[in-house]
Amino acid sequence: MNLGFTPEHRLLTPAQFKSVFDGATCKASGSHILLLARHNSLDHPRLGLVIAKKNVRRAVDRNKVKRIARESFRHHRAELDNLDIVVLARKGLGELDNAALHVLFRDMWRRLNKAADKYHRSSNSGRPSSNA
Repeated sequence: MNLGFTPEHRLLTPAQFKSVFDGATCKASGSHILLLARHNSLDHPRLGLVIAKKNVRRAVDRNKVKRIARESFRHHRAELDNLDIVVLARKGLGELDNAALHVLFRDMWRRLNKAADKYHRSSNSGRPSSNA
């Protein structure tokens, strides 16, 4: 499997970010991070990062968070549904070391996938079954 992070795996335009913010169907929240996601019509997940200077002051820390987020996403994207995901930083995220960030992102991908599965099951349960 190719572990690259090509433009097809990124949210690139403001409209793509807006569609996730306006129509998020699942989320995963932690003390340092918030993940918002919605299903897309593609066959793979896409990632967008919002690491605000207000929450992660130093540029070196913002870059570290983004680098680790992208790396973690690349390694876990096979497990993720076809979601458009926006990562939002909260205060204190930049103070975590690399190992803690890797653990945090691994846990957040798992939690987001669980929330997406729960949403997918609940949205399909309202449909009549084909056996009826």
